[in-house]
Amino acid sequence: MNIVEYVQSNAGLMGTVFVAVFVIDYFANVMSSSSRFNSAITTAVILVAVIAATLFAMGEEILWQPLALAAALMFAVAYLGNVLTFSSSVVNALVTAVIFMVPFILGMMYLTTGSLPW
Repeated sequence: MNIVEYVQSNAGLMGTVFVAVFVIDYFANVMSSSSRFNSAITTAVILVAVIAATLFAMGEEILWQPLALAAALMFAVAYLGNVLTFSSSVVNALVTAVIFMVPFILGMMYLTTGSLPW
């Protein structure tokens, strides 16, 4: 399965994740507009809180190692998005969501199919 087929077959999940990352990053940018670093940390903390609350509400066990990995990835992506486009919160959140989708899609593809597209 190539990456285009994978994304097409999981379009609902990909769209939901894109919107969630956009909203979380936009909210974090509005809350902490003072610096790029603070905004990226706020984005990562909100992401961890949302994932942990979702898992808790579903009655699932919260595994902290994958959650910490997700927070580190989100921090790196949010900081990169902040460096590229810090002037507008909307554009920044959009760039962050687009950048986040690359490792997310590759990671999901690897976890579900056991292979990467190359």
